[in-house]
Amino acid sequence: MEDPSNLVYRSRTGAGLSRKALARRAGVPTSTVSRVEDGNVDPTTTTLRRLLAAADRTLVFEISGIPRGSLAPLADAVDQTRDPAVIDWTRIRAFLDAIAANPARLSDAIATPPPRSGDDRLDNLLAAIAETLADKYELARPRWCGTVDPLSTPWEPPGTPRMRDLARRSAPEQFKARNIWFSERDFWRDRG
Repeated sequence: MEDPSNLVYRSRTGAGLSRKALARRAGVPTSTVSRVEDGNVDPTTTTLRRLLAAADRTLVFEISGIPRGSLAPLADAVDQTRDPAVIDWTRIRAFLDAIAANPARLSDAIATPPPRSGDDRLDNLLAAIAETLADKYELARPRWCGTVDPLSTPWEPPGTPRMRDLARRSAPEQFKARNIWFSERDFWRDRG
């Protein structure tokens, strides 16, 4: 599925609407449209349907299997046409859920180096995920991870100073080493 932020952005601009006009039509605050489009919140299905309907679009779901394979296809999980570029968090979390459900696939899933995405954040994120998974399951880290230079500036989630501090404290060590300061909970679901 296309990232909700991109769906809303493309639908709104395709309909020639401002964020404020879309919000008014959908009956939601303008800040909701902004947070969804900026990728700062994953909207509920109800909210997504309302936003798309306000732009004269219909949301249709299709059920299919979880994509099999490796981490490599996630190199295109960034929309470079947006400013700033938007990462498809849903695809990344789906990959991690699939690995959690079938850890026997992990070695093959992280072995193939992803092509460079054109976004240093995503390239580092994929390397950090591969390193974290390899360490967790006591596998050798993929060699390709060593070819991805860590970010020169910190990358952290939006939010209040308290929220950012919590993310910094709970970021996996592999993420910290790459200057990525997202909480482990942002990626891995608590299955306990």
